[in-house]
Amino acid sequence: MRFSLRPSPVNRARPLLGTLVSIRAAGLGLADANRIVDCGFAEIADIHRLMSFHEEDSDVSRINRAGAGGLVKIDLRTADVLRDAAHISQATSGVFDITIASRLVAWGYLPRPPFAPAPDDNATWRDIELIEPGIVRLHKSLWIDLGGIAKGYAVDRAIQRMTDEMPAQYTVNAGGDIRVSGPAAERIFLDVPPGADGAIPAFDLENGSIASSSGPAGVKRVNGRIVGPHIHGARRRATGTGNFVSVIAERCIIADALTKVVMAKGAHSIRILKKFGATAYLRDGSGAGHILNPFISGAL
Repeated sequence: MRFSLRPSPVNRARPLLGTLVSIRAAGLGLADANRIVDCGFAEIADIHRLMSFHEEDSDVSRINRAGAGGLVKIDLRTADVLRDAAHISQATSGVFDITIASRLVAWGYLPRPPFAPAPDDNATWRDIELIEPGIVRLHKSLWIDLGGIAKGYAVDRAIQRMTDEMPAQYTVNAGGDIRVSGPAAERIFLDVPPGADGAIPAFDLENGSIASSSGPAGVKRVNGRIVGPHIHGARRRATGTGNFVSVIAERCIIADALTKVVMAKGAHSIRILKKFGATAYLRDGSGAGHILNPFISGAL
């Protein structure tokens, strides 16, 4: 009988970020793996606390209550997300915009933020100013929702925190927002029904991230119109209600945000994907699958 001295991977999961978050650590002893996985979960819990739309003392809720001219002191991690969000909004001409929360409230996807002044209908991402690393100023009353970007950021932060503790093979999966870090690739199967040939799209992810969004999820009728939780930021209307999108990028925050852009722009998002060094799998309402801006190595 042969015995392996190679330590078994540690796999653990917790409910966070409105989903089930799992962390896998491989190549470490049991004690080190559990300690480092605890660090990853602690970082994700911090992001949840800071960026939840539902928690009244979160940075997001305090920003939403600030109103025009308000100054809000925020955690530096929240500032990181706002900075990335502004960069993506500028690069996409506002297709991605975190100030679409008022639409999500109006359509019943989010609760009305308590004690928050009514948002200005003309407010956009440009009305959020970081005047210092940890201080934000609003030029108009607005409501933000970081649900389209914070989950990816939490995954990135967990990977960074664990790698800083001890380099190893790590995988973090927050409800389909996934990042793999380490010397080995991991086979990822997309959570989408099989194609016409019966195959499920899959690829090998190595030191990278993927995020997915499903347009049909959460679709409903409001005032006689079909709406969904994905919104074109510049046009302020539901988009991609029949699409499924996965985006691969180095950082999960970028992959997470760009799923909303591809949902809105479809095949016209290739220029934006190139700008961020990303690729995407798009399955449109017809059921056809398309790869947009594929990597030269051809992972998908």
